[in-house]
Amino acid sequence: MTLFKLFIVSIVITIAKSQNFTCENLLDISDNKKSVSLPKLKTIQRKDIITCLVRLGKEPLRSLEADYIWHSIKIFYGDVANIPESILATLQWVTPAIPAEEYYNITLGSIDVIENFGKDYGLNENQLTAVAERVRHDFKEPEDYTFYDLIALKQILCAFNGSEIARIHAKAYKAAFVEIGELKRCSTDVLQAFFKLATDSSAFGPPDYWDNVVLSSIGALGEFLPKNIQDKISKAKREMKQSLRT
Repeated sequence: MTLFKLFIVSIVITIAKSQNFTCENLLDISDNKKSVSLPKLKTIQRKDIITCLVRLGKEPLRSLEADYIWHSIKIFYGDVANIPESILATLQWVTPAIPAEEYYNITLGSIDVIENFGKDYGLNENQLTAVAERVRHDFKEPEDYTFYDLIALKQILCAFNGSEIARIHAKAYKAAFVEIGELKRCSTDVLQAFFKLATDSSAFGPPDYWDNVVLSSIGALGEFLPKNIQDKISKAKREMKQSLRT
């Protein structure tokens, strides 16, 4: 076979492969989990990384892969400030790859974008602080937060200070208290502010009157309750588990 024919064959094979490309082809299946490897990422075009972003970010990523995907996104769009909201809203586990300083060029004014950054990806303190600062600048004031806003903000709320949390309406907190009870690594200042909201008459009032649903879902706020109420929380959780089994 001549060199020319070999060249033609290689082109045909390349075209065939590109035509059969699917996002699933990027994923390595191991231990019943699907993840992506850096070598495989380097074999495809950046536009395909964008196309497959939802699938690529669905599962936790190693830092090398997350960094490569984020770098590819930046190159594809030319600059962080040019990345569309639709892409920012679907980053998922690529999110930890964004350095704190790059948030200065990202707008967090859309509820869909905020929802992505409000999930718990284990961002470090500098990253979470940068996210919260963008939300302060781009989004609503705390007193205007709705139930939906609080659920979207979620982990970002832990980077606020207690005085900001205190401005949230107790009724909005009440509607989102289950999700807020799932917050992790919040400061004592923030948790105490949420506890004050929980005991407001527009929320649940005095803890002595909280029912099992509230007690079992109050989360980290339980540490500010008296010992007798904490005992009620343990009992409520046991009863809730038993009711789910029957």
